[in-house]
Amino acid sequence: MKKYCILFICVLFIVADVCAQTTQRERVYLQTDKQLYISGELLWMKLYTTDEKGKLTAFSKIGYVELLSDSIAEAQVKLDITGGTGVGCMELSPMLPTGHYRLVAYTRAMRNEPADVFFEKTVSIINPYVGDEGSIGDQKDADTKHFGSFSREAINPTMISTDRTVYTNRSRGEIRLKDLPATYLSLAVSVAGADPLAAPEASVVNWKKGLSAREAVPRTDRYLPEYEGAIIEGVIIDNKTGEAKQDQYANALLSFPGNDIQLFGGQPGENGQVTFFTHQISGKKEAVTVAYTPYEESFRLDLSSPFVTHATQALPPLKIDSGWHNYLEQRNLGVQIVEAYTSDSLSRVKPLSPYFNYKPYKSYILDEYTRFGRMDEVFLEFVTPVRLRKTNTGRVFNTLNERMDGFAMGQTLVLLDNVPVMNHELMAAYNPLLVRKIEVFLGRYLFGEQLFEGMVSFTTYNNDYPSITFGQDTQLFDYEGTQRYRYFYSPVYDGEASTRMPDFRHTLLWEPALENRGEKERVIPFYTSDLPGIYRATVEGIGADGTVVSASCIFEVKE
Repeated sequence: MKKYCILFICVLFIVADVCAQTTQRERVYLQTDKQLYISGELLWMKLYTTDEKGKLTAFSKIGYVELLSDSIAEAQVKLDITGGTGVGCMELSPMLPTGHYRLVAYTRAMRNEPADVFFEKTVSIINPYVGDEGSIGDQKDADTKHFGSFSREAINPTMISTDRTVYTNRSRGEIRLKDLPATYLSLAVSVAGADPLAAPEASVVNWKKGLSAREAVPRTDRYLPEYEGAIIEGVIIDNKTGEAKQDQYANALLSFPGNDIQLFGGQPGENGQVTFFTHQISGKKEAVTVAYTPYEESFRLDLSSPFVTHATQALPPLKIDSGWHNYLEQRNLGVQIVEAYTSDSLSRVKPLSPYFNYKPYKSYILDEYTRFGRMDEVFLEFVTPVRLRKTNTGRVFNTLNERMDGFAMGQTLVLLDNVPVMNHELMAAYNPLLVRKIEVFLGRYLFGEQLFEGMVSFTTYNNDYPSITFGQDTQLFDYEGTQRYRYFYSPVYDGEASTRMPDFRHTLLWEPALENRGEKERVIPFYTSDLPGIYRATVEGIGADGTVVSASCIFEVKE
């Protein structure tokens, strides 16, 4: 009896913990490398997730960031969040017009509260490619102030400094952090040209003050928090009527074609709603949805956008001082040179680890065997763990059962380049000369609520499923998952050979992944570019106990 009481108490604690997590209020702060951008630049960012008191938390695993012109999204990114922080960048289109823009950040859990709990800051973008005479004014009307006075402003300069106040082109410098709090901090350091805008930059200190002043607001439980990975929602549509269809026998699969098996089963809901609980969906890739039933009804699955529809909030126009012509011309030239000479370095991303780690029972590289012109001959001759069985609706594949004393009679999952093929006859009649590899997986595999008895995976030479026409239940489209980690490009100058490539970087350093575990001082190296001018070094961070730091200093680069 005592054993059952202990078990019951443990269950109560687990339920209480889950309920606390479900009702947890979440807040975010977004740090960027600077405030003023040129169309075509990269906007580097770091997202912090905290509780409502500003303490760093590791609750949500996905963050959403949008660049809004009024209420229209000009750019949208999804960030993986690990340990309460997520890093990434936003590509600013060369077609963005000059103006102020809203940069909004939130998590799915925050959608259970009013939109005013979302983080929002203003960034400014100047497009030198598109002339706009209305945005150019005199000094008294412009949103800028004299560079000389602006450049001397600093925030808490005792915490951050550089080893020199004046540097030459392509020289090594050091950012020195001191008097750091004796607690765990997640920090990000940027070094970028000091922009001329008079508007104050958002700081983590001001954000933290705003949290304490905010009263609790009503919340709902409509949106489940993404505490494991991205939650993707969709609706099953009847192809005959074009309306949402609730059918107890309709099932849905979501997959991502490629070398690795990456497949998710849908959880059915009301009114034809389907929810996919995914993991490791990173990068721009092709996606496939399949909606199928055991009978001949024709359905499809339409996915919903995970982003919010925002309310209208117009920003005042950006007025530029006409005296900044040379400055903006130089920055525009720098953007073009950086893109022309370092685009490969700017696009370098961190490789992904395989999602599906199960080992196949057998793997057949077909070029190592006698090639046959019919798929049934291939399985008859050497892919013996699988058989083709005739039914009233066509041939189906069956794999050996787990005891390996017969063939499983349940439904086998058949994949072509990771595209689920529910009509097995398509693969039974497929040209085997287009297939490079066949892998056989034995046992039971559960995707969502859908159970399969074994899997047969066909892989073509280019992973592009050639010469096959899928049914109306299968849809293929481009999908943008969470942003893959992109390395910040910063050359190291240690010899004459490194001086031949032009270097017009305006952001000299972006180091978003600093962790400070009680150290009082830190030193971060950086290298200047060919652009002379005034630069600002900034550090911001949030700790697990709610401690925030924000400091900046300035230095000059001369030719």
